[in-house]
Amino acid sequence: MSIQREENPWSEGIVMVCTKCAKSISSKSLKEEGNAGENLKTYLKKAFKETGDLKKIRIVTSSCLDVCIDETQAVTFASTGGETITLTVHPEEDRKELLNLLRDKIK
Repeated sequence: MSIQREENPWSEGIVMVCTKCAKSISSKSLKEEGNAGENLKTYLKKAFKETGDLKKIRIVTSSCLDVCIDETQAVTFASTGGETITLTVHPEEDRKELLNLLRDKIK
């Protein structure tokens, strides 16, 4: 078997949401039940699908991104153009701001 390069099915980039961070976020600061990382991923996917932009961006959960700050969720965006940024956000309070930032990145 030989290694073959394939085209990305998403055109602008990938978002990785750490699922381990949920352990460091107090359940008192969360409204939704379940894993905060999974919930954030679901929110972002739904929002991009509603605007027809989900084919531009891939949103996945990840194991530890090695940015561990209590009460925050680590999220990394890697552009197909080469830029990579890692952010720490509150998975519910900062969702809209994160969504807007990601929308700007894929335009």
